[in-house]
Amino acid sequence: MKKIIVILALLIQAAIISGCSVVQATSGETKKDLSVLEVGTDRFKVVSELGSPVFTEKNEDGKTTDLFKFIQGNSAGSKAGKGFLYALAAVGTLGLSELVTSPLEGAIGEGGEMQVKVSYDENNKVDDVLVLSDGRWVKTGDLKQADEEENK
Repeated sequence: MKKIIVILALLIQAAIISGCSVVQATSGETKKDLSVLEVGTDRFKVVSELGSPVFTEKNEDGKTTDLFKFIQGNSAGSKAGKGFLYALAAVGTLGLSELVTSPLEGAIGEGGEMQVKVSYDENNKVDDVLVLSDGRWVKTGDLKQADEEENK
């Protein structure tokens, strides 16, 4: 019996040290507004939403192409909901749920990495968007994927 108590104490301690799932769920990357990738959107607005591109190329026609790499995080409502559910689970199980929820949130809660190629016309308005990599768990089908382009 004494060994079981020691093992449980160590497991609870490991969960506490690894970080509280409630804090993990409510922090992290915020969801980017991908509507800025619609044709006709000004380049300044795209960069202000997605951050600085990792690569920019300007061709002789005066057209610019940006490559963005970012984490598509979670919405505020999603963060709050997950945090509330994790808190209820932690209270209801006297902290033992942290053994599952903390590693789970650490592994999949942050969001998915995306790589997007955005081409602009000579007036710096979005002309074409191509998703090179989409690490989101749930894809909404709102953006043209690179593999679709290759299959044409």
